[in-house]
Amino acid sequence: MRVEPARESDAAAVLAVHVAARTSYYCGVLPAQDLARSNARDAELYASIIRKPDRLVRVARLGDEVVGFLMIGPCYHPEPDPAVSSELYQIHVHPDFFRRGVGSALHEEAVSVWRDAGVAAARLWVWDFNTRARAFYAARGWVPDGRHPPDGPRIGEHRMLGYVLDLERLGAGEAP
Repeated sequence: MRVEPARESDAAAVLAVHVAARTSYYCGVLPAQDLARSNARDAELYASIIRKPDRLVRVARLGDEVVGFLMIGPCYHPEPDPAVSSELYQIHVHPDFFRRGVGSALHEEAVSVWRDAGVAAARLWVWDFNTRARAFYAARGWVPDGRHPPDGPRIGEHRMLGYVLDLERLGAGEAP
């Protein structure tokens, strides 16, 4: 497996991974009809994100197949802590490749990019019901900070939870 910059030609594959991954964690939370409507996206959306100069998109490939991706960029919302200067928008892995190191490789790539850019801390938002993702990020040093996105989305009583990764502490060799 290799992690490399996404190309515009990867947009349809990135969309397919995103839909498969989000379907796995929304299942049982979002009614099937709402999920299908929410998943109806166009690959051009992902191609436009790949083209944005302030976004970084990497794909994980096994052979020629895109099996996961990550997106990072500037924080969507104002941060109370000025050290938090970048946001991990997404790491998604196709469910057929869960627990094979794909997510870990993508996360390591994000950390490497942030370190190279001198980012001290990064932001992440995760749905409260997505226990798999919450455990994944906690194991890599992300700490919940009690925040929710301003005017953040809700699904019933469910909300997104804020997490922060202190890259300086992580870089100092402290275990997550």
